[in-house]
Amino acid sequence: MFRVGLDVFEDEPYMKPGLAEMKNAVVVPHIASASKWTREGMATLAALNVLGKIKGYPVWGNPNQVEPFLNENATPPPACPSIVNAKQLGLPSAKL
Repeated sequence: MFRVGLDVFEDEPYMKPGLAEMKNAVVVPHIASASKWTREGMATLAALNVLGKIKGYPVWGNPNQVEPFLNENATPPPACPSIVNAKQLGLPSAKL
């Protein structure tokens, strides 16, 4: 029998119809991100967003280019990292 465990799935947070009812699938809410390394990265990203908005920076335009924000020796560019799907999720950050 085929079984699957999913921590992340396509079009998250929306699930494909029927996924939640599948008896051979376990869907969990990002518990794989509960490592110290990942949580520190999330905290850094959140702090950079707050700092960037306080400084009046625009939202970072390329969600796939995050290296400038992760290099501890580099000066972050004058922009804020963004949540790619914030607008679709109706999050306040969509107004950034």
